[in-house]
Amino acid sequence: CAACYGVAIVLGLVMVAARGTALLWIGLVGVVLSLQYTGAPLRLVYRGLGEPVTALGFGPIMTIGAYEVCAREWSWPAIYASLPVAILIALVLYVNQVPDRAGDAAVGKRTLIVRWTPDRVRAAYVASTATAFALIAVGPLLGITPWWTLAGLATIPVARAVTRGLRTAYDRPYELMPSMQKNIVLHLATGLLLVAGWVVAGIVG
Repeated sequence: CAACYGVAIVLGLVMVAARGTALLWIGLVGVVLSLQYTGAPLRLVYRGLGEPVTALGFGPIMTIGAYEVCAREWSWPAIYASLPVAILIALVLYVNQVPDRAGDAAVGKRTLIVRWTPDRVRAAYVASTATAFALIAVGPLLGITPWWTLAGLATIPVARAVTRGLRTAYDRPYELMPSMQKNIVLHLATGLLLVAGWVVAGIVG
């Protein structure tokens, strides 16, 4: 693990030298969040901050870092475009913690799943997926994202299926596994459809 961090940091510094110091601060934030996810002194996941940290790291930070490398400029539209995917990757962690809630509580991990009632967990999932899809739907209306990215809305039925699984199998881990798998598919498929939308928009204008 330390070797991987070392290689990543060296590669990052090479890109900083080629692309400018703005990339340094983006990378620094990413490294700190990664180390403090479970590491002392912050131990963010133990404080119920695993989901927002995951969303930030795999959404805006990763996206704006890549954009800075390629375009050498800041982009608010790029950050906006990353938000639905950021929410959905955080929800992968969120749902996967449901079967682990007793074990997490035993070792002091005060995750959202540990702290909240089942009804609140389900409500937060519904609200989060609704927010992700609302961002996809509103983006073209605001002129931020191309109309082709509305293809990402095609995965709404998958989100509904996961919600049903959380409702019917919350306390039965093995029965919940298909919903956990669908939740991963939700993130992957939505992200791929959004990327495809951007690619098509770039081709057809």
